[in-house]
Amino acid sequence: MSKNIDTSEGYVSEESMSVNLASPGPENIRPNHEKIFVNRNLNLSKITCYGFDMDYTLCEYISPEFDELAFTLAKQFIVEKLGYSEEILSLEYDPQFPVRGLWFDRQTGNLLKVDQFGKILDCRHGLRTLNSQEIKSIYPGRIQRKDDKRIFVMNTVFNLAETCLVAALVHHFESKDDTVCTATGWTRDGQDVTFASLFKDIRAAIDDIHVDSLLLKKTCIANLSRYIKKDDHLPAMLRSIKASGRKTFLLTNSDWWYTNHIMKYLLGDGQKDNKDFWLSYFDLVVVDACKPRFFSTGTPMQRVDQSTSSLVPLSADTSGQEVYSGGNHTTITSMLGAEGPDVIYAGDHLLADVIKCRKLCEWRTLLIVPELLHELEVTQKNFGLLSQLSKFEAVLADNPDLGELKMRLWDTVNELNKGFGGLGSVFRSGSKLTYFGSQVMIWADLYTGTVNNLAGYDLEQRFVTDTVKLPHEREIEEDFIRSGMSSSLGNDSIDI
Repeated sequence: MSKNIDTSEGYVSEESMSVNLASPGPENIRPNHEKIFVNRNLNLSKITCYGFDMDYTLCEYISPEFDELAFTLAKQFIVEKLGYSEEILSLEYDPQFPVRGLWFDRQTGNLLKVDQFGKILDCRHGLRTLNSQEIKSIYPGRIQRKDDKRIFVMNTVFNLAETCLVAALVHHFESKDDTVCTATGWTRDGQDVTFASLFKDIRAAIDDIHVDSLLLKKTCIANLSRYIKKDDHLPAMLRSIKASGRKTFLLTNSDWWYTNHIMKYLLGDGQKDNKDFWLSYFDLVVVDACKPRFFSTGTPMQRVDQSTSSLVPLSADTSGQEVYSGGNHTTITSMLGAEGPDVIYAGDHLLADVIKCRKLCEWRTLLIVPELLHELEVTQKNFGLLSQLSKFEAVLADNPDLGELKMRLWDTVNELNKGFGGLGSVFRSGSKLTYFGSQVMIWADLYTGTVNNLAGYDLEQRFVTDTVKLPHEREIEEDFIRSGMSSSLGNDSIDI
């Protein structure tokens, strides 16, 4: 089994349906959870190649079952392999606690929810919420810059397990009567432990269950229906793209062994003598992609010997449809016979699949946000709170000394955040966008909750966003509207 994959970001691996390809109109309004949302204009008629990540894109893991599995296996690893006390095995995964996009501060052991400038919107130490004064005493101005030596960004849904685990362990050890807490960790039984060393051990556990022992993958494969959602919209969506004459390709950080198991489950025809059937859905399959490096220098491209899962030179003869390992975006674009803007790539990893892609090549991007269904439900339910929040902030701007209104403002922020779960929305805290939310808006051309939502759109669809307006332009527009309304009210007799 190949292990030519990056482990740095915790992203070590990366009913029959009739597809309605009619252009949506008033008679065919989509519910929000089936929509693709637009940050930048994109005309699908100009797209000739559709690329897909596997993990959390084509392969939708079932939450919280899959997250709890990773949490449990990582916990067992640090007990069995790293000598941690067996008492931590009683810690339980809390699906309401973690949210994607948090920053872990190795120096202080804090989990930070920040905006795009590093302004701290929420701070947790273990399972405890720090108040404003505590935050300011640690982070002057409530600011923490993105320092890679100090900060680890929980970029992916894979990181939810370790987000919960690091918080639970900090809380567990600091709650012990014989623990002496320090600024950078704690002392217990004469042993000094830093938050940095604790997190290093957790990262070792996560990398092991994904890459070395493969225990997470092996357990998942042993019970696929428990951990992976199978959706008949997926093969129908891929068939519709191929039938249109466009090309499809699979580009994943996962190795061939795991990819083959997962894709056979999702796209196989169930016939033992046709085990490679799923490959027919793709014009090109690339494993061990090593994103985000794939979008810069890449790695040497090799062929995969499917019978042994070993890697062989490009010159070697292999049976069946060719499967490749490694490479870079320039090589893959050329193999597809395409130009950069002809390609759209769908993936869940904001940094590796979208930001680096948009910075370093011309492919267009579709970000998959599995949390979006929950976000939409809560936002719709609490939309009045967001409007109320905006009104409070507008009044406070002109009357900063209204203490009672400030309290109502914070109560509204807290109520809004609680609706999403322990650490609030992945996209915002109150009226402020999180680092994750702002990066989605800046870098992703399109985003949606599941890749299968593509099936509901015509492949000639034009995705168009509203014109972006600066505040002075919005003000002029509002003045114009107000003056127009005044004019019309004073000239009722005007014919139009």
